[in-house]
Formats: sequence, structure tokens, C-alpha cells
Amino acid sequence: MALKKILHIIPTTDFGGITTMIVDIWTNTNKSLYHFDFVSFNKGQYHEMITQQGSKIFYEKYITEQGPLAYIRNIYRILKQQQYDAVHDHTGYRAVFTLLAARLAGVPCRVLHSHTNVAEEWNNKVILTLLKKLSVFNATKLIACSRKAGEFCFDKKPFEVIANPIELQKIECLSLEEKRRMKEELAIQDGDLVLGHIGRFVPVKNHSFLIELAAKLKQQGIPIKLFLVGDGPLEQDIQLLVQQKNVEECVRFLGHRTDILKLLQLFDKFLLPSQYEGFGIVLLEAQVCGIPAIVSSTLPREVDLNIGLLHYLDLNGEMDSWIQAIVTKNVKVDHQMICDSIKWKGLDAETITNKLCAVYI
Repeated sequence: MALKKILHIIPTTDFGGITTMIVDIWTNTNKSLYHFDFVSFNKGQYHEMITQQGSKIFYEKYITEQGPLAYIRNIYRILKQQQYDAVHDHTGYRAVFTLLAARLAGVPCRVLHSHTNVAEEWNNKVILTLLKKLSVFNATKLIACSRKAGEFCFDKKPFEVIANPIELQKIECLSLEEKRRMKEELAIQDGDLVLGHIGRFVPVKNHSFLIELAAKLKQQGIPIKLFLVGDGPLEQDIQLLVQQKNVEECVRFLGHRTDILKLLQLFDKFLLPSQYEGFGIVLLEAQVCGIPAIVSSTLPREVDLNIGLLHYLDLNGEMDSWIQAIVTKNVKVDHQMICDSIKWKGLDAETITNKLCAVYI
């Protein structure tokens, strides 16, 4: 088979679910058969890793900044100059302009990939519906990270579900000495119930719910440390809420971290009360680390390894049910069982890579 050149459209080259997924896939791809390049809108910490693997990255201004016509012209020029066999857009219903440029450039394989099941920032349903329809119209193949994400973006059109993978080789079990050192750095005391959350400070992640939980746990005399990992526009608002609820000694803001897989191993429970998630790769990472997670019932079930580590709860139900789940001790899950479940569900990076590359043939 001749070498296939694929251009991926990703929001950023910084750490995040979509970028991490595509980097893991690119790492496992047979580079004598497939070559990946990228268009992105923000330069981030994956930039060097991607370029070191021989990929080009074309950075574009947001469409809202340069206008759709200028964006289409720029993408069209890239496609014509580089002669790609496929364009794979990971921006969901926003993909219409990329896919239109690809269609005009004569790219035979145009992949529309949905990673979310809600358009939180869109109040105009007419425009949203039009964007989705035009994106689907200009695509030749439809992919979603979960059933819900596909139904949201593609309506009743047939699509393929290809879940986000987990790269098992990236998981390094912390030694007792490493755990002791990290706990000392984070001021975790013996007897603390260590809770963690990883996600940007944006409305959908529902950080205010976590602070309410922390306040109730403190009222009940339960010694907790809640670590919030990430950054974002609502961070200062949540810091203010922490002060108002008088839980400063219980809640720590860790900012942007690159050692997520190590931090996860310090947590007794991982909390994800999101209003929605397209897939929730961090839940897969938590399970691989053997950490029990308590999550909102709206989240996709495709991420559940069915080994008893995920506990789904209603956000609109009694908060006491969340507290009960937090304080309940979990049975330790054997690491081999976790690895076997990853393989059985086909969520390992090698299997997902083969599925995705088959789309380009």
C-alpha cells in the first residue's frame, strides 16, 4: 500500500483529551504506511513531541478572527501544496469550513469526528443545526468517540464509534518512596481522605459542585484534601467560592500539571461531576491506575471497564449519595484484571490505531 498522508485538525497542541488521543495513535501508527500532519489553533506542550516524529504543524488563527473565507482559502492552499489523501477534523460541528475546503481541493477522504455531545456555547439552535448539517454534508466518513457524541453531531446519519485509547505503556506505578515524597510535597497527612479532579475551569466541569461537597464533608468532620488540577477562565471564581465556603485548608489548586498519571495514584477517589463529557479519557486513566471514580450519570458508558471502579450518580439527586460513595471503601482491583479489561474492550492504543487507520483506506 502506498503511503497515505492525513491532515488532522485539532484545537490545540497542548495537553487535552483530543490531542492526547491523537498523539497516542500517531505514536502507534505504522509510519511507513501513514503520515500525519496537523492544523491547530494554539501552540502547546505537545508541539515538540509531534514535530520530532516528523509531522508538520500549521497554526491558524481562529475562524472568528480571520473570517471563514480566509480560513477556507488557507486550508485549501495547504491541501493543494501538500497533496493529502485524507483530512480528519476533530472539531465536530465546527468542521464545516475545513471539510468544504477539502472538498473543493478534491481530497477523497474527509473524516468528521465528534468528541462531544453538547454545544454549550451555542444558544442559536438554527445556526447550530445548519453547521452540523453542512459539516455532515461535506464529510465522507463520520466517527464519534461515543454513541452520545455521534447522535448529537450526526443526528440520524450512520456513524462509527471509535473510542479514545489508553496507552498502557505510559502508566508507571509509583514506588512507596515516590508516593511518600509526593505526599510530603502536597502536604497530605496520614488519615487524609484524598480526593482529586482533573479538568479545565469551565462551566461544564461543574467545579462549584465539588466545593459544595468539600464543605459538607468538612461539616461532617471528615478530614479531606481535594486537589483541583487544571486551569481556565473560572479558576478565580472557584477560588472565591472556596473562601466563601471556608474550605481553604481542604482544597488545593494545582494548576496545569504534566504528571497526571502520577497524581492519580495519590488519590483515594477521583471525582468527575461534569454536566457532560464526549468520552472522558481521564476516567480511563483513573481506572488504569486502579483509582475508584465517582462520576455524573450523564457521562458515556463506553469509558467504563466494568471492573467496579466507576460509580455513576445523578447530579440532581441528593448530595448525600455522593458523600456516601466518597467515604465508602473500595475493594482493590488487580492490575492484570485492568489490563485484560482494556484489551477485551478494545481500548488499547494498538487496537484503536488499527481501527482509525482503516478509515483512511
